[in-house]
Amino acid sequence: GDSPSQKRFFDVIAMGCIPVVLAFDTSRSTTSVAGGFASNTSWHSPGGYPMGDVYPYAKGSNGTYPEEEIDYRSFVVEVYGGVGNVKPAIEALMENPGEIRRRQLMLRKYAPSFCYGMGRESHSYGDAFSKMMESVRFYLSSISSET
Repeated sequence: GDSPSQKRFFDVIAMGCIPVVLAFDTSRSTTSVAGGFASNTSWHSPGGYPMGDVYPYAKGSNGTYPEEEIDYRSFVVEVYGGVGNVKPAIEALMENPGEIRRRQLMLRKYAPSFCYGMGRESHSYGDAFSKMMESVRFYLSSISSET
């Protein structure tokens, strides 16, 4: 299936590759208004859901603690204007090794959030499970503060 949060997007991240996505304008309402993510950009289709509403723990999504949020735009390459602009966008990026390195370092920071730790070292860093638990803790604290 073709959906906004396709597994292959996360496979790319888990393998340490910089994701390249087609970006489209959307007029759908968004809940992601904080942290610069009052986004009217879809990474799926023209008029699709805003990326901040689709991808887990997106910066400004209010789905977890601010320090636990993921700034996807810090490592994802967004290509506007259709498939014909992918090659020029990648070529432009390839001419800027400093920008590639910056994106790689940001990707390195966030990639463990999409993988499950295994073996003896599984609890030595935050992984997908710990990220989910932080999100549950955030949700529980937000509903207890409302009462």
